[in-house]
Amino acid sequence: MEIEINYKLSAGKNAEDKYILRNKLKSKVEGLDKAYNKIKTSLEKTNKDIIDISSKIVFTKRVLKNKFWFSKFRWFFTTNNFLVIAGRDAKNNELLIKKYMDKNDVYFHADIFGAPHTILKTQIEDVPIIDKKEAACFAASFSSAWKSKIFSVDVYSVSSNQVSKTAQTGESLSTGSFVISGKREYFRKSEIGIYIVFDKKYGVMAIPLISKDFKKYDFYIKVVPGNIKKADISKQIRDILVSKKINASIDEIESILPPGDCNIV
Repeated sequence: MEIEINYKLSAGKNAEDKYILRNKLKSKVEGLDKAYNKIKTSLEKTNKDIIDISSKIVFTKRVLKNKFWFSKFRWFFTTNNFLVIAGRDAKNNELLIKKYMDKNDVYFHADIFGAPHTILKTQIEDVPIIDKKEAACFAASFSSAWKSKIFSVDVYSVSSNQVSKTAQTGESLSTGSFVISGKREYFRKSEIGIYIVFDKKYGVMAIPLISKDFKKYDFYIKVVPGNIKKADISKQIRDILVSKKINASIDEIESILPPGDCNIV
């Protein structure tokens, strides 16, 4: 071991300086030990807090937003997997009929003022009656009947070629309005109400009460006309979804609910 000696000082003075230096270094080492132990204690506490917080985190299934072309409308799939689409407002109704209604599609409309244009997408002529009834109930549920707390309403259907934008001479049609001609098929007292369900592919959906498909989902929430605001019902439904580890925003849920106050059954 090498020790530096100041030859200008006496041996006693050199020894005294080394002793003072030794005490300074010892004090620094002790200070470093204290700082290390303090940091170590703080890290251990932080790690414990992280573990505690992690144990409380709920991991949820992510709900896909606007992934499909029909997401801009109200929609669901019938028992036999036909896509049913309904407009959200006048412009949406106009777009739905003009751009998305095809030759074999079936048109539905609740027999009440203030109802969405609704179409059942199909490539076949003879659609099973169960699918038509489901489409009729869907059209009824998103009509003004919900807001009026009416629990059933008549709905009619026609073929796509019976829906026209051509008004009588001297008349004009407003945005979202169409002329229906010819014989109509009626679905009397179509039930008003929906199930909120979750599908891994399509996310949170609203399907009509007449549908038996709700049984195939992990859970379902029955919603009918009531006296609780949509915003409050949306929060309740969101909490139920979170308990099932499904992540959906309140806005998403509110967007698929019918117009008017609701109750969860």
